Amino acid sequence: MKENKIITIGRQIGSGGSQIGMEVAKRLGIKCYDKQLIELACSYGELDQKVLEEAEEKRPNPFLYSVPRQMQNDKTGRGIAINDMVFNVQSEVIRQLAAKESCVLIGRCADYVLREQPGVTSVFIYADMNDRICRLMEACKITRDEAITLIKKTDKSRRNYYECYTGKRWGAGASYDVTLNSAELGFDTCVDLICHLYERKQEGETEKS
Repeated sequence: MKENKIITIGRQIGSGGSQIGMEVAKRLGIKCYDKQLIELACSYGELDQKVLEEAEEKRPNPFLYSVPRQMQNDKTGRGIAINDMVFNVQSEVIRQLAAKESCVLIGRCADYVLREQPGVTSVFIYADMNDRICRLMEACKITRDEAITLIKKTDKSRRNYYECYTGKRWGAGASYDVTLNSAELGFDTCVDLICHLYERKQEGETEKS
């Protein structure tokens, strides 16, 4: 049976990682899941989307020890931190998607969640600080100082979340199969390289069969 091929993409804010992931999926003819993972997790866990959005990709808050009683069920768990519940529910959705289809998964520690599944390529997209600042200023229509603040806040949040749940260093080369500097390489080259990795895995699967 032909196994699904999965690309997971971790990214710094302002690096264009999400856009690169969407373009990779478009070129390969597969789906890209980013914000859709929130909707799927809400549906699976019967959760309020606002609560999930506030807790996702954030380290557990020691002052929020348990899931509110009205949100507790067999899928969300009982007596655990809200952030842990969100991580667990999203992880189950990620595993279900990977079992169902080849796809691109953005963030949410997907590389760690699928660490034991064959056919997974983990990528981290980063960029130089000034390029990130300029990109966010243009995309979000904010000042340079506001962009810097957003970068520092988001980087800290994603780093804490990733390292809390995976035990690996966020953004470190040893934590992923490939790390790409989108500012130096350009978006098109990043897309080309990721698609090439995907296709090579497809070819390897064909040779084995």
